[in-house]
Amino acid sequence: MELKLIGKEPLHLPALAKALQGIGKKEERADIQNKILDYAKATARLKEDAAEKLREELQGLDIATLTGEHIVQIIDLLPQDLGELKSVFSGSKTNLNPEQFQRIADICKKFKKE
Repeated sequence: MELKLIGKEPLHLPALAKALQGIGKKEERADIQNKILDYAKATARLKEDAAEKLREELQGLDIATLTGEHIVQIIDLLPQDLGELKSVFSGSKTNLNPEQFQRIADICKKFKKE
């Protein structure tokens, strides 16, 4: 069977877990899929609906240099201070001003309480 890649989109851990669960029962999935599912469930910091709300709020900030990959990393890590948040952007060529960092951090703190 030949597989064809029809799209490429970054997934946060709760969405990844849901996608893998949609494949079928544990016996129907490959071992690697089951291991990834276990990891996603164990390390996800938010439920899927909260993760989607966070994604929408981050996209609503209209920060041009904030990519989908950055948003997924923010959702998965749920940074609680500026240092943790800045680590998401280390190594990338994204330049955010202090106000933008603070707005993102404030949104993340709001979701940590939920």
